[in-house]
Amino acid sequence: MRSAIVAGAFDLFCRKGYTTTTMTEIARSASTTVANLYVYFDSKLLILYEIYEPWLRRELDALRETAAKARSPRTRLRRIFIGLWNDIPAADHSFANALIEALASAPEKMGKPNTLLISVERFLTDILRENVPAERQHLLNDDLLSHVIWMAFDGFVINHRIGDLRNVEAIADLMVELVVGKAKSGGAI
Repeated sequence: MRSAIVAGAFDLFCRKGYTTTTMTEIARSASTTVANLYVYFDSKLLILYEIYEPWLRRELDALRETAAKARSPRTRLRRIFIGLWNDIPAADHSFANALIEALASAPEKMGKPNTLLISVERFLTDILRENVPAERQHLLNDDLLSHVIWMAFDGFVINHRIGDLRNVEAIADLMVELVVGKAKSGGAI
């Protein structure tokens, strides 16, 4: 039953978004009752987190694998930024937007129900550490750069959902330059 709830909710969140998806629709999609949903999940937000966290981890792992295939650290970093700010926001009909909708509509001072943000920031710091030259590693202290990059992710997710598609490749090039410095003339991106 738990799997049916998660599968039905994922489909609905992808197609309709978080806010407009109701618990009744989720129950119907799982061939159960709303009361039975609450046996498995205390809220719609917890259903979303049950889906979102493994979904995001798969997306980030795939990004790491794709970036690892690039020849140079600069090219890998560029691939990471494009993945974070274009590919993941577009994946599964902008599914990433569901979490932003959920948090934007949550009661004030509710707090976050898990440590997803911290684990994502650590993941980003690790993947950046693999590609940032030694003399620039200080930028990765305290996960602050990762925090800024992930906050930008939220903005790119929203912009993708509403069709405000900037030149993410140019933005990625700018970020690479900011993080690792200007490329030596004749060097690859």
